[in-house]
Amino acid sequence: MNFRYLSLSFACLLFILQTAQAAFTIEPAIITFLANQGEKTAFVEIVHTGGDPAAIQLSVFERTLDIDGVFKKSEAPKSSEFAVHPSQVILYPKERANVQITYKGKGKITTEKAYVLYSQEVPVNVAKDDDDGRIDVKMLTSYYTVISLDVGKPGRLVFVSSKVIGGGKIEILAENKGSGRVKMDALKLIVNGKFINEMTGNSNSVMPGTQRRFTFEWPRAVTEKEVRFVY
Repeated sequence: MNFRYLSLSFACLLFILQTAQAAFTIEPAIITFLANQGEKTAFVEIVHTGGDPAAIQLSVFERTLDIDGVFKKSEAPKSSEFAVHPSQVILYPKERANVQITYKGKGKITTEKAYVLYSQEVPVNVAKDDDDGRIDVKMLTSYYTVISLDVGKPGRLVFVSSKVIGGGKIEILAENKGSGRVKMDALKLIVNGKFINEMTGNSNSVMPGTQRRFTFEWPRAVTEKEVRFVY
């Protein structure tokens, strides 16, 4: 088989495969319940932005982060503390729909909690053969939207430990002992009066009662007196 034949075959393959994609957006980017004010209901809006009709399924999961602040999607259990209505919508191009999210948890919330709303396009026709020999390939859209049960209180990062991890780097372990989250976009880590500009562990907020590991270049382990968290 020569190169010209291979090129022709590849061109024919590109011709018969068509991508069928429905796109949608969801607002707001963060769903906030003012838990300190007793708020238990919120709404999101889903907008079909183009392409084929879309069937969208919505469900709430625990927001499980590891010690480095990475969301562990595969380990996140489904939450029973929320009701989503409707839990599935079908939208045609340019249509929009409102979805109600209701918190069903019992008891007073004293520390901020976070969950995720998973909005996933559900395949209706994964593939179909048209009369002209073309095959539609379905591309699915999905989003993870943070749900925050805000108690209106600040977070408080506290030094736990430090150790050398090799390669000229150290780690600092910190714990949020406040009642609210510590946002990473506002965090400044200062060691011996020097701002640390490049470090790991600075993705996703640190929730109350959880620990976070920060790693960066430094010649030795440090003590609590040498470390400041500014946010």
